[in-house]
Amino acid sequence: MATIEKLKCKRDESLIVVCTLGFGAIFSSSIRPVWMKNLFKGTSINKGVVGFVLKCLSYVFLALFTAAIMFVINLFKLIYYQIEISKLKH
Repeated sequence: MATIEKLKCKRDESLIVVCTLGFGAIFSSSIRPVWMKNLFKGTSINKGVVGFVLKCLSYVFLALFTAAIMFVINLFKLIYYQIEISKLKH
C-alpha cells in the first residue's frame, strides 16, 4: 500500500506542474539555474538600459522555454503515474 501512496504523491506533484503550465517547476532548486542565465552576457550590448532590458527578456525567454519543457515532461509523468496506480488497484 505504501507504493500506491508514493505514486499518488508523485502524481499530485506532476498535476500541480501541469495545471500551472510548467511554471510550478521552474522555481525548484535544480531547475532555477537553467533559466537564470543572461544570454547576452559578454556582448557589447550588455551595457546600460538596453542591457537591462535584454537581460530581462533573456530571463523571460528562458523561463518560458523551461516551463514548456517541464510541462511536457510532467504531463507524461502524470499519465504514467495514473496508469501505474490503476494497475496496482486491480
